[in-house]
Amino acid sequence: MRRIALIAAVLSSWSGLPLFGHAQPATSDIAPATVVSVPSASLGREQVATVLLPASYRTSQRRYPVIYLLHGGGQDHTAFATRAWFRALATRDMIVVTPSVGDSWYVNSVADATAKYEDFVVKDLIEYVDGQYRTMASRDGRAIAGVSMGAWGAMMLGLKHHQLFAAVGALSAPFGISRQDPKMDMTSRTQQRFGAPETPDRRERDPGTLASTIPVESVPLLYLACGNQDIFVADNRRFVERLTARKIPYEYRELSPFGHSWDVWDGQLVAFVDVMSKRWSQGLGRVQDRIQ
Repeated sequence: MRRIALIAAVLSSWSGLPLFGHAQPATSDIAPATVVSVPSASLGREQVATVLLPASYRTSQRRYPVIYLLHGGGQDHTAFATRAWFRALATRDMIVVTPSVGDSWYVNSVADATAKYEDFVVKDLIEYVDGQYRTMASRDGRAIAGVSMGAWGAMMLGLKHHQLFAAVGALSAPFGISRQDPKMDMTSRTQQRFGAPETPDRRERDPGTLASTIPVESVPLLYLACGNQDIFVADNRRFVERLTARKIPYEYRELSPFGHSWDVWDGQLVAFVDVMSKRWSQGLGRVQDRIQ
């Protein structure tokens, strides 16, 4: 119980940390990215997202792959756009999209029928991006990645909706937050989103359960990383043990001596982009990458 309390304290305190502030930077601070309003039938309102287009977008007729980057707790859609490496992604011939979802954990909340954030991402956001931009609108042309809460969300969405994503990047994911523990404190607002342990609601919202049941041949490319001083490193080790037991391919990097911070995420997000850039540059989907 002490561990659960400590995790809860860490998660609830994120919004007070300077790196996780809620203040939205001015548009000029995130240029060349832009902020767009995404209509969402799932949420019944518009939701903002940051979009970075490739430098070549306006002078070509190509279709581009898309990476969806999911922010962590206490962050928003500008979390990645203000990092030093972000602008250079414009040279990578891919579209980068970061939605803002608050502290939703990217799930359709069991406790609140109006909080359908899973549907927002996999239905409304993807439909909007494919409709507004020249994308490779197929599984091979999409990847999803995130940090912390966003890493958990990326793995949950990537495994549950494996028909939509070719790859998942999960950095410092708190996989244990949704574990099947019958002693879980269900007075927690976060836990109420996932549903009670050992129920169908919770099992379909738990990356660990999904990793244990997904057909091996359906698993996207998996890239995981965590600091070896991170409070969630044990969760990550247990998660990759599940993957190993099922002979599911993955890459897992553990970095020393780092904790739950951008010291890990900056470099590993770039490494994940490198993996996807190489994959896409080798010609995946190139038959469909020009407008007919």
